[in-house]
Amino acid sequence: MLEPDVARIKRGDLVEFKRRGPVSFIMGGLLKLLDRTWDGWGWHLAIVWEKSDLSDGWYILEALAGGVEANYYSLDDLKTRCRVYHWLDAMPAVEQLDQFLNGHIKKSYDVAIYFWTTLQYLVRHFFNRRIPRLLDDRYTCWELVFEYCEEMGKPIGTKYDCPMIDDFIRVVGGQG
Repeated sequence: MLEPDVARIKRGDLVEFKRRGPVSFIMGGLLKLLDRTWDGWGWHLAIVWEKSDLSDGWYILEALAGGVEANYYSLDDLKTRCRVYHWLDAMPAVEQLDQFLNGHIKKSYDVAIYFWTTLQYLVRHFFNRRIPRLLDDRYTCWELVFEYCEEMGKPIGTKYDCPMIDDFIRVVGGQG
């Protein structure tokens, strides 16, 4: 469920970052044309990983152009740029979180997904069909979050379905 008060953020929560940059505006614009139910606010997804010992900020696990990494965000930055979702019913065991981190950190970014995502939008819209996800060891932010939720026991979609931001919002945000 959507939680606007990021002051209550906790480890394991999911984060939707506000759309920024040319790729998110081009592809987000295409998605908005094809799925009018999508609000168009966010684009980048990540996982709240660990509270900072030195400040009120958090380390966020995310897939960026450089690969999967944990980056620091201040609480103020999270308040202005994010929506936080409390999706998991319970905090996963530390061992389970560590296993996920060790299996994904420093994995490469999935650049080819931009082609597949565009094709997925068009095939869904015009043919009402889905393209299966190519299972590999490269990740976009969406793939990372969908896989995290599946491994933690509360999947957003099927492992073989191509992850999409509008599906995330409908399922996790409670809009569908």
